[in-house]
Amino acid sequence: MSRVTVALMVVAILALASVACGQGYFGQGYDSAAYKAWQLRAGYYDVGDAGSDIGFGADYMARDWMVSADYVTTSEDGGLDIWSGSATYLQRMSGRPGTYYGAGAGWYNVSENGWSDDSIGYHVLFGMEFGSPDQFGEPAWFAQARYVFGTDFGDADIDGFQASVGRRF
Repeated sequence: MSRVTVALMVVAILALASVACGQGYFGQGYDSAAYKAWQLRAGYYDVGDAGSDIGFGADYMARDWMVSADYVTTSEDGGLDIWSGSATYLQRMSGRPGTYYGAGAGWYNVSENGWSDDSIGYHVLFGMEFGSPDQFGEPAWFAQARYVFGTDFGDADIDGFQASVGRRF
């Protein structure tokens, strides 16, 4: 399946979910007009053919969007440095304040000993905040799970699962 097809499927699913939420199929939405936050996180990154290790990330959330930057260096295969930047469209679960899910796309760069390659990839994520359920978006601890797919670096990829915990400010 081509990347364009996958991207179009993700956009179609997000559009359908947005309409369903707007029609109230998933309950009443919250007023996200004033919601903006920075968050820092660290966790386990399974980066496909490159192995797995501890990685770090920073996110900026504004309304229903999140922009992220991540870094992980692997100790397997001589040590690869992996940088990424991504954008995610988020949906909030109104029946469970502080819980969100989403999908998005990003740029992924892999480098090792002067060699470097980049790729476009996609992801889905789920997150949960551990604070007051009436204070979504306020400073709190959170956990986030993300699955990256569609990355391609010649004959290898860095598709894999990421689980992280962090603090929202």
